[in-house]
Amino acid sequence: MNKYEVLVNILDQLRDEAPSENARYHPPDSDTEKVNQARARAYIHLFLKVRYGLLEFESREWFITDGSNDGGIDAYYIDAESKTVFYIQSKFRQTSKNFAEKTVALTELLSMDVDRISEGIETSEAEVEYNGKIKQLQREVFEVPNIGKYAHRVIILANLDSSVTSGKLKKWTGGFSSDVFNFARTYRDLVFPVVSGTYYSQEELRIQLNLDNKKSQGARISYNVKTRVLECEISVLFVPTIEIAKTL
Repeated sequence: MNKYEVLVNILDQLRDEAPSENARYHPPDSDTEKVNQARARAYIHLFLKVRYGLLEFESREWFITDGSNDGGIDAYYIDAESKTVFYIQSKFRQTSKNFAEKTVALTELLSMDVDRISEGIETSEAEVEYNGKIKQLQREVFEVPNIGKYAHRVIILANLDSSVTSGKLKKWTGGFSSDVFNFARTYRDLVFPVVSGTYYSQEELRIQLNLDNKKSQGARISYNVKTRVLECEISVLFVPTIEIAKTL
């Protein structure tokens, strides 16, 4: 079994997680077109599961916006930890060769209305109203406390031509920074973690400690340091092992 066949097998398992009444994930095996459409949607599920730890099918399906009038956005995710709103566009290829070699056209990226949608505009430039899932995205974004402190980032699940620089890509995505998962990165960062059972690792460990009481004051050492840029305070905290154990 090659890597692409492993990927397809994972996507089919993700489709099987869908409730039986959700027919779009359970088309007849004889209907190749609808099976490929279901796998393309499951590809987004794979990304949401591995990158953000969304283990339940319904929790992932909530963030998928793919459909007519979706403003070029197939899914989204609001990450409170990194304070980032992610806008996802995905292109799944139906053969191993195309998955590894076929690139997405930059004109397809231009169809992403990230700037309009992030600003709360409910229609495209052609005055076509966005679908209900995009409006759901807008509501959730504007309900986030201190949303002004959040960054907005585009995720592209597709191959790009090697001539596309990060600067050029930023122009085509409306000025937003982006992160590309081409075929090689998909195998490395999405497929391999599932196969090895190591998917979803948080990028950083955060432990909250209350040092307001007097007994806790001895757990902190602070001192000022002058650098070439500015003067800053460095604090060293002695963290009880039991607190780390609780967090893990």
